[in-house]
Amino acid sequence: MRIALDPVPLVLGIYAHVSEVLGRAAERRADDTAEALGRRYARQREEAADREVQQLVRVLHADLKTADKLLRKTADVWEISRETDLVTLVIHPRGQAPDPRAYVLLRPDDVRALLAAIRDAARGAGQDQETLDQLDRAVDAIGGRPTDYLTFGFDPWQA
Repeated sequence: MRIALDPVPLVLGIYAHVSEVLGRAAERRADDTAEALGRRYARQREEAADREVQQLVRVLHADLKTADKLLRKTADVWEISRETDLVTLVIHPRGQAPDPRAYVLLRPDDVRALLAAIRDAARGAGQDQETLDQLDRAVDAIGGRPTDYLTFGFDPWQA
């Protein structure tokens, strides 16, 4: 799917989604201090503690990696928008269409949440109803298994 968007609500939607991802990562950490974490895992058998700590770090790293990838793509959005006033948002299953100029690979749940944030930013920025409807349809159309990857990217707008 391809949706023409103004770059401002697109970048604001990405910003809001990244803020949510980082907020969730911080919440998962809870209020445990390094000392409290050390005591908790020191009481477990070594193998179990190793697995749990590795999982803890992996989850945090995945969230940070996704947030970093998306924030870096905002620079690409601005660069593309210099060529044309609008940016084309491109979403398709990995490897099933030509890749857009700038893209990231995301899982379906991440794409749905990101599209919802972009839609909310577009609504707040006063985008027309057709654009909002396209974004709603895009959210509904995202399918696939949770382990699949979708290409989420940007191309210059073409009339």
